[in-house]
Amino acid sequence: MASVTEYINEKLPRSDTLGDLDDLISSLEDQQATLNAKIQDIQTQIASEYNALCSSSVAVLNQVAGFRTTHGKLKDSLINASYRSRPRFIDDLQRSVRDLEKMEIARDYFVVLGEAQRISESAKAHILDDPELALQEYNELVLLVDRVYKQNREAEDSAVHLVDFLRQAKDFLWQEMLEQLATEFRASLDQIGWPRRVSLEGTCDDFIKTFNKLLQFQFSNKSQQTGGSKSPELIIAFEIMVEPLDLRFQYHFEGHRETNKIDRPEWFFSHFISNVEDHEQFMETVVQGIVEQSPYVSHREALHEFVYAFLPSVQRKLKTLVPAVMHEPQLFSHLMLETMKFDDHLRDTYLFAPYGQGEWQGITGDIMSTSEWFDAWLSVEKEFALARYEEIITAPDAWVIDFDSVGDTESKPTKSALRLRDLLETITERYKPLKSFVHRIRFLMGIQIAILDSYHNRISSSLDAFESLTSSIARAVSGVHEEDRKKMVDGLAGVERLCRAYGSAYGIRDALTDWAEDIFFLELYEELNRRASQKIRSTELDGISSKLPAFDEDGTIFDEIIKAYDAVRTRTENLIIKHLSREVQKAYKTDSAFRQSVKSKDGVVADLFNTSASIAEMFAFLSKALSQTSFTRVSRALYRSFNI
Repeated sequence: MASVTEYINEKLPRSDTLGDLDDLISSLEDQQATLNAKIQDIQTQIASEYNALCSSSVAVLNQVAGFRTTHGKLKDSLINASYRSRPRFIDDLQRSVRDLEKMEIARDYFVVLGEAQRISESAKAHILDDPELALQEYNELVLLVDRVYKQNREAEDSAVHLVDFLRQAKDFLWQEMLEQLATEFRASLDQIGWPRRVSLEGTCDDFIKTFNKLLQFQFSNKSQQTGGSKSPELIIAFEIMVEPLDLRFQYHFEGHRETNKIDRPEWFFSHFISNVEDHEQFMETVVQGIVEQSPYVSHREALHEFVYAFLPSVQRKLKTLVPAVMHEPQLFSHLMLETMKFDDHLRDTYLFAPYGQGEWQGITGDIMSTSEWFDAWLSVEKEFALARYEEIITAPDAWVIDFDSVGDTESKPTKSALRLRDLLETITERYKPLKSFVHRIRFLMGIQIAILDSYHNRISSSLDAFESLTSSIARAVSGVHEEDRKKMVDGLAGVERLCRAYGSAYGIRDALTDWAEDIFFLELYEELNRRASQKIRSTELDGISSKLPAFDEDGTIFDEIIKAYDAVRTRTENLIIKHLSREVQKAYKTDSAFRQSVKSKDGVVADLFNTSASIAEMFAFLSKALSQTSFTRVSRALYRSFNI
């Protein structure tokens, strides 16, 4: 309302202008009409535009709905397509990554291989003129191999083939450098006339120089030295020196020459020894001088190293010879005998033992390390021993007492006891050179103790037979004619028979006592006790473990068998006493002079029994057959039985 008043006041400011009111009203009405027309036009336009907008909105909504439908379809299609194409895409991507990694690895490979090739070529170029520099370069390659190996482990063995190749390259380089030095060394050997006997008056400068190069190459290169091997490392220079000798050995003893005979192993052993003798002086002067001045092998013996390098020729020969003769007892036994002689010659003549080995087992030890070969040899020796044993005990004079073999005051052994003693000593000499405790104890238990047990049983059986023939009950049922029985066991015949048993047992028991104190058997028993105390078990002794002597700190290895033979001696003495007592009683009944002497008791004991010729004859034989101590013991026991 205020705005209208203000408008009128503005248009009709004075009273005299009221006459213009109609004009004002008319003007306002015209303006109103114009405005209404405009409003009408605007309203019409708005309505039209509204209608158009509504139509457009419907179309847009329809389009939006269509777009949404299309979007949904596209989304579904895209999702489906993405799921279908995702594996292939990832595979392609991963393949590309792998290819890229391979290219990177290949690049690294080429870098490493190029470095290895450079080192190898440089080392080979310097090996003859500057071995020390060549070895330094070789050690660079060793370090490169170690570095790549560690990186390979960290990368989960992704470059295992590269590591293998580098190791082969390293070994190949070592072999190539060695071959160059070996070729140079062989040329120096030709200069001094090797393998003929070398004149000590000639010059050996090139030989000494190339020998030292090989020593430096071998022993300053720690990566190529053998580790963990039980065998000492061969010195390469000696290995090269024996090459022509080995060829000659093969020519004579491993081909079709007349010198290659399986029944003449001594020929190739002699050939070996001859070669050692030919070069002994050269080894002990020129070569020993090189060895002593070397910072690598100054503690070694040149001659021993030469022998050690040459031994594989013999070992190779035996690997083919032993299987060829092991089923031929005579040939196999002869081969083993000659092999042990060969070992003993090297030990005794040259004091040979491979460097670093406390005790050399010998070539024999190499053969015996194959259990099949040792078992075959043991079987052969056992057959020979048992055959000889049978010859001994079945000989016509086997049980004849040998009165000339020992002194007058000792008990007299039988010929079988003496021969058996020789047989057992021969067997000992057979296996004594063996260094293995197991092999020695198997010979002892498998052959010697078995023979001793058999001989003991034989003597015991003869005593059983004697008791059977002298027993009153046995006499009635024995089936032996009385006259024959008397010839076997009555009077002097009985004494002689018992003395043969006594002498047989005594002869072996006496030998066992001597052997028990022999250093060889003392060491054997000491080792047996050591193994028992430490509970060391050997499967090779399973079959005889129950027969081994029991542990006794102060005992000997023959204690149990000695006790067994002592028991036989004691039993025999008792049978002698019993037999004499029976014969004395018989003489008492039949010889009046003897009966009168016994009753009078007026003479010494010897005179008393001399009264009877038969008794005197028996006592005279006893005094010769038994030792003084045994004879006195028997006599006193007899006198006590009669209360004399």
